Amino acid sequence: MRKSRTYIFLNLVTAFAVTLFFSCTESKQANLSYVDYSEQPMAEGENVNLKYTDSGKLKAVLTSQKMLDFTNKTYGYHEFPDGVLLRVYDEKGGISVIKADYAISYKQSGLVDMRGNVDIKTADSTHLEAQQLYWDQRRDWVFTDLPYKSKLSNGAVNNGDGFDANQDFTTLNSRINEGIQILEE
Repeated sequence: MRKSRTYIFLNLVTAFAVTLFFSCTESKQANLSYVDYSEQPMAEGENVNLKYTDSGKLKAVLTSQKMLDFTNKTYGYHEFPDGVLLRVYDEKGGISVIKADYAISYKQSGLVDMRGNVDIKTADSTHLEAQQLYWDQRRDWVFTDLPYKSKLSNGAVNNGDGFDANQDFTTLNSRINEGIQILEE
């Protein structure tokens, strides 16, 4: 009688353990089926400090609190959800500084979309502020359809709704605007 109680107890413990094992396994598999890995970044970086060089010369330094790498997508991109600080070095050793609260850089097109408190100070003292700015790296062209403020190195001031310009602002096509322009005779 004592042996039969022991066998019954062992069988109950075994049945309970097997039930727990299979219920936990099924629960984990059920939870994993809800994760959509195709929407996740391929890689994440924190406190990013990227340096771009060409022919051994430093051309740009990008720093950001966080970078998400979605280059595994059909139209790959890098996303900077916590903002960027970009220092661009010109041939004369001048530094242009670009800041934005958010940025996304598309690999295939070379287009960079910067949003939120975009602030650009060029090496020649041109200063531009906007809420959104696109930078076409392949064409060295910047543009926006949103309001902006600019102060050029010659003292000209411009407030407008949308513009496009080459990246050194020597050619500037502004849409609806007002400001003070300095003209040479």
